[in-house]
Amino acid sequence: MGTVNAEVSREERRLRALHELHILDTPHETEYDEIVELAAAICGTPISLISLVDRDRQWFKSALGVTAEETPRSMSFCAHAIETADLFVVENAAEDARFRNNPLVTGEMCIRFYAGFPVSAMDGNALGTLCVIDRKPRTLTREQSKALEVLSKQVEARIELRAKRVALEQSLEQQKALSANLRASESLFRTFMNNSPFVSYIKDADGRMLYYNRIFAEVFGITADDWLGKLDHEIWPTEKAAIYRAHDLEVLAEGEKHEYVEEAPGADGKISHYRSLKFPYADGNGNIFLAGLSVDISDEMANASQLAKYQAELEEANRTLLQLSVTDSLTGLRNRRAFDERLAIEFTRSRRHGRDLSVVLLDIDDFKKVNDQHGHAAGDAVLRKLAEVLGSTVRTTDMAARHGGEEFVVLLPDASVTKAVQWAERFRAALSEISFDHGKVTVSMGVAGLADARTAGDFVERADEALYAAKRGGKDAVVPYEPRFRMKAHAS
Repeated sequence: MGTVNAEVSREERRLRALHELHILDTPHETEYDEIVELAAAICGTPISLISLVDRDRQWFKSALGVTAEETPRSMSFCAHAIETADLFVVENAAEDARFRNNPLVTGEMCIRFYAGFPVSAMDGNALGTLCVIDRKPRTLTREQSKALEVLSKQVEARIELRAKRVALEQSLEQQKALSANLRASESLFRTFMNNSPFVSYIKDADGRMLYYNRIFAEVFGITADDWLGKLDHEIWPTEKAAIYRAHDLEVLAEGEKHEYVEEAPGADGKISHYRSLKFPYADGNGNIFLAGLSVDISDEMANASQLAKYQAELEEANRTLLQLSVTDSLTGLRNRRAFDERLAIEFTRSRRHGRDLSVVLLDIDDFKKVNDQHGHAAGDAVLRKLAEVLGSTVRTTDMAARHGGEEFVVLLPDASVTKAVQWAERFRAALSEISFDHGKVTVSMGVAGLADARTAGDFVERADEALYAAKRGGKDAVVPYEPRFRMKAHAS
């Protein structure tokens, strides 16, 4: 019974922390939408949410890829995620006993993959999650998992800042209500301002400092009277004084509150960033004053800078990984995966526009003997040297790739079979001029044109049949495809 009561008490504390933020059912805000967009982009998922888990529902402060604003808590993956302190991952919900009968899995949403990082309040109570969702099973890389953690901290920072901003605006309204009675309530005013958590001050219309609170004095290392009666240029460096005065004049001219991000050196000389709310007010005699309330946002801006740096590093890593995924590590040529993707594009384009397209498939003659007699290191050297010659003889519009083992393939857009054969003979001649450590290297080559194939797969197969005709004919030869090769292949 004691354990049950403790769990109920913990959940009530969590709900109280969530409700005290007054964030549920508020409009969408760009700063949260940008985070879910970034999370989805980094993790490569169609859905990303900032989900806040209420008593009987989960409500989405921001959502990408779904139109619903909330779902029942009983269906919520996030209700599980907030019970952990780390990343909560479900790689395939259809095979997970906890979720396979969940309507979000069996129904229209068809959720398969879920990864969520808890988002907590300043007191440590879990509020919800930043999560990414996919409709197919998958995993996250270590970099994507780390990015999700970093972004969840950004959500926490924004929720904290929002809470401070709400408190700041509430404080502002309270101070505006008190302003009419300042002269009669001086003691109450000073007590209120000196116990406020914000840097607060009042200036006259000329910019002279008339009042600042205890927090202001502590931050800038001055006494309660040091800066009274002074103008901005007598207090701050010239450039910053000009910026502060321009902001003050804008507020006074427009007669309404404005919010700014301003920099100021503290008592230790370190520059801090402040979000400042400035507003004008008048006393009973019609004199105009300017009041300001500022909160230190240096940590938030540092986090944003770190996030931008991390995102840039992640994008660079992704570009490197993409390059590695389409490159043969031994020869430096494109690999078979890259070739197949390019072939599909060029085959469709050439068919649609009636353009020539040829493919040359080549195989090193007696390559097994090289490996058997001289070792695999010698074989690798042959492959690298042949790839080097191959790369130097193709056009910039062509594509040379390692097709597998000792087999290479060249795709020649806008080239007829005749031109492809001519290129193959030039390559064969160039190869004959190359000296290898163990002697000469020859290749057999098969050539096919667009007219020889109905599909991209047929295309390479026709070149392969021509290649084997070259092998059967004595090797070290270039042979264009003929229909009889296919009949012979079927007959055999």
